[in-house]
Amino acid sequence: MSRLRRRHFLQLAGASLGAIGLNQLDFMRRGDRMHRALAQNTSRKLALLIGINGYIERPLAGCANDVRLQYELLVHRYGFNPQDILIVTDELSASGLDLPAREIITTPTRQIIVDAFRDHLIDQAKSDDVAIFHYSGHGSYVEDPQPLDYEESEYLQISGYSNFQGLVGTLVPVDTKETNSAETVNDILGSTIFLLSKLVPTENFTTILDSCHAGGGVRGNLVYRAIDREAGQARNPSQVELNLQADLMEELLLEDNTELKELREAGIARGVAMGSARANQLAAEKQHAGFKAGIFTYLLTRYLWQVGQTESLESMFVDLARITRAVDEGDPQDPVYFIQPGTALDQQPPYLMTPDRPFADAVVREVVDGQTVELWLGGMTPNALKAKDSIYEALNANRDVIARLQQQGQLNGLKVKAQCIDDQGNTIDLPPDVTAGTLLQEEIRGIPTDFSLQVGLHESLGDDLETVRQQLDRIDRVTPVTIPDNPADVLIGRFSNSIQPQLENLGIRNRADIVELESDSFGLFKENLTPLTDTFGAGFESAGEAILRLFPRFKLLLAQQALQSMVNTNSTELALDMEIGTVERGGVAVVSSGKARGDAAPVIPRLTAGENLSLTLTNQESTSLFVAVIATEDDGDMYVYHPSDWNAPEIQAELGPNESIEIPKSTDIFDLPLRGPSGSFNVLVIASRTQLRDTLRVLKRISDRSADVFPVFDSTREASRSTEDSVGNILDSLLGDVSRNAAIPTARDAVVDNNSVVTFSATIEVVE
Repeated sequence: MSRLRRRHFLQLAGASLGAIGLNQLDFMRRGDRMHRALAQNTSRKLALLIGINGYIERPLAGCANDVRLQYELLVHRYGFNPQDILIVTDELSASGLDLPAREIITTPTRQIIVDAFRDHLIDQAKSDDVAIFHYSGHGSYVEDPQPLDYEESEYLQISGYSNFQGLVGTLVPVDTKETNSAETVNDILGSTIFLLSKLVPTENFTTILDSCHAGGGVRGNLVYRAIDREAGQARNPSQVELNLQADLMEELLLEDNTELKELREAGIARGVAMGSARANQLAAEKQHAGFKAGIFTYLLTRYLWQVGQTESLESMFVDLARITRAVDEGDPQDPVYFIQPGTALDQQPPYLMTPDRPFADAVVREVVDGQTVELWLGGMTPNALKAKDSIYEALNANRDVIARLQQQGQLNGLKVKAQCIDDQGNTIDLPPDVTAGTLLQEEIRGIPTDFSLQVGLHESLGDDLETVRQQLDRIDRVTPVTIPDNPADVLIGRFSNSIQPQLENLGIRNRADIVELESDSFGLFKENLTPLTDTFGAGFESAGEAILRLFPRFKLLLAQQALQSMVNTNSTELALDMEIGTVERGGVAVVSSGKARGDAAPVIPRLTAGENLSLTLTNQESTSLFVAVIATEDDGDMYVYHPSDWNAPEIQAELGPNESIEIPKSTDIFDLPLRGPSGSFNVLVIASRTQLRDTLRVLKRISDRSADVFPVFDSTREASRSTEDSVGNILDSLLGDVSRNAAIPTARDAVVDNNSVVTFSATIEVVE
């Protein structure tokens, strides 16, 4: 019997994670499996955090938030004393940086940054201390006074640096243009940071740079952190900067520039350096759930809230590199790290220290009164941040539950108020051991039933922009938004001439499926303006006709959003394994939830195009679970892989204790071929202690329409999609099923009890 090939899901020309963003990347806690030599206990932990938004040219919005993300992580998980953290930012009032740091300096000029580095890190650190320097802001480049030989240096033989010959990266202060010559800039050179770092008297030193060197500006709904020099020409460093370098070299007893050049070519000066992107790549900031932050900093800090206490730097960057590449594969941002020559610091934990505290979803920032606290939700996914009235378990040092805290009102960034409740949901007084710094684990997620799909209006709509806005306003649960000032789940625009330069920058202009798009056709884009090619119509289509054609797409994207809002891999108590592999090679990685997650493999397994995907689900519980497996695409398409027998779906969905099931089964009439080009896709698993009756009915409707009876995705198939409420009803049906078991009532009708339900998504990378 010929097998039905589910073509579109696994044909990766347009498949990535852009529509989902960072939401599905729910990190697997690896526990303490790496018994490696760690940095010694330190007498002090120092951090200098810099975030600059207020540039005259190309202002940013997320850098001060990066500072807060790092601050809360360092204080509440790594045990930093707030008085040992110095902050330099120009966004004090706008960002609400009400942080009890040593000091918050609000004029991030070149001299102030250099002085802060000297005063806070060089002059105060001792040999057994930990020191951290974090910079978020624009980067750029200038002519290097002592250019490195990128071809001869083994240390510099890295993809992305070969075209950087003769240049040196810079940090851009707010006074970058305040020089006596139009040919010079007041930037801080990377070689200056090298010299300053060399003077830090501890080996436990980490540099984190969330910036890039070229290609700044706005693309779709992403803003890039770089200042391009005029006509692509590098400027020269200021004389003040060169004088500083001469002074630092004298202090380090370096005789001449040749000696400095040799040191720089050998490797970084001290400890570990982390960068948000390679020299030829872009580092972006974006809207998350009501706040802007650097993609790298938000991902890094959320990762470090969730992982075990001895996660190695090397292991972390394997995950971070794959995750950021998957988030925006058309415009890759590969985080990089370097270690001091002659060391094995990549085998030590990030920040070269073991966290003082265990992993957590959130933390109590402040006790407001006898019943109310303020929380910091640093470990939660963006979709989880959309929850309302969620309940968190407050944990003591032994991870015993000492109180339950229910979220109140709207988030302010990652801050939110919460009140202590009893088992019936009544507000009660806080126990005395709930204090600032108490760690929290999500117990019950309140799913808002009124959320909508945010559709960004791209300028390529031209004169049709207002028409499209009005048409979208008429669709239930769809909200048109302006970009880049607002978060968007997907962008709508036209395949016009104005899009072509962006496609050129992305390196996808000549991709076969993009070349076939008709000029001026309407369709959907990812945040970085990568077209979701299956959503585009004919060039002569009117705006009204396009919205009518895309209506089912919006419903499917909304259903995906509902599913993603339930992902609770790290919070659930249910133990479920999914082995990911291929028919040809067998298992490659295991993704685990709940109690089973201790030694989980890397978050994103890598498979090879040409192979056939194979999944094996194992129930680690002592009772049955009822399981559904769904595959999703960026453009909204969803495919149901389990159950596949719709004659008795409720029976097939049951997975007995310690029982396993393979997908696809030998009796299934489909297989899962992996096809190029390289990319990523997502598999979602829902498991519940009780039947998913209503959910299975809706999934059957989706399955009926997902079968690839059409060899090509065309307007006929698009028109065949149901515009009835069944797809939208996945929200009500699914939430109705999982809400029945909530242990504690909430003010919302829909809740996910993490003790009764697990929803996790596995992101899979495919390479050619």
